[in-house]
Amino acid sequence: MIFTLTMNPSLDRYLYVDELIPDDSIRVKDTKEYAAGKGIDVSRVIREIGGTSIAICPLGGSNGERIEFMLDNEKVLYAAVRVRHETRMNIIVQTSKNQYRLNLPGKPLNETEYELILDMLRTVLRKGDILVASGSLPHGLKPSSYAEIVRIAKAKGVRVYVDTDGENLQSAVKEKPFGIKPNIHELSRLIGQDVKIEDVPHVASHISREFGITDVLVTLGKDGAITFVDGQIYRIKPLKIVAKSGVGAGDSFLAGFIYKRNESIEEALKIASACGASAAMNEGTTLAKKAEVEELVKKVEIEKIK
Repeated sequence: MIFTLTMNPSLDRYLYVDELIPDDSIRVKDTKEYAAGKGIDVSRVIREIGGTSIAICPLGGSNGERIEFMLDNEKVLYAAVRVRHETRMNIIVQTSKNQYRLNLPGKPLNETEYELILDMLRTVLRKGDILVASGSLPHGLKPSSYAEIVRIAKAKGVRVYVDTDGENLQSAVKEKPFGIKPNIHELSRLIGQDVKIEDVPHVASHISREFGITDVLVTLGKDGAITFVDGQIYRIKPLKIVAKSGVGAGDSFLAGFIYKRNESIEEALKIASACGASAAMNEGTTLAKKAEVEELVKKVEIEKIK
């Protein structure tokens, strides 16, 4: 079974307007809400392309209930840990030319709530499962929380993939997760120096050797991806698409890869690329669509780099 863990989910509310005009009343043409969070995104995409996963996340208040309703509506399986504070909300104002993101601060988890999440992991995880732990941490939790999550999962014989940034990722890799999925900027912050695209093969293989990480998946946005998987470097060439949004493309890439990882590395990378491209083709936080993925995967080109 595939599990995803989103420690800091949010309800994203999009407001669509023509333009922002100072000191004037602005008519909102449309509003949309999405259940947001990197792990939740992974579970949504796995469900869309035909797989099954369970999204674990702390949820509280009416925003948490809205997220549960949305996941129910998408037929995404989830295990919610109810918490005392309201789940945070992000406000995204989309004009005809620009997007403005207002990320509201979330409330901290208390020690009891954090322990409940860890207890859930200890209870539901079984040998051979996959856990995707991704996204930011709520206030009150230290970066070492990611290391603790990796330790718990590995003790159960679970393959852990981590997709986070900064100190959280630096803490997690010390516990040798099975895989990580940084973009090139997160990769730079992980090693503490600027990484160019031409440096990625060397850096990815170095990280794999130094930390004992089997899968290092580096997404490059419009330039495709470079991965170090089972000791082999693969360059995934970018698909020719009209990109409308980068939101969730990396999460979609990871979802596709994990979905097929145990069957064929190259097939997993092709599905991953198609999922990422499909997400980029759609506006807002609309993620990969199965019909698009099935067409795009036929066009993916992968090159082995010696």
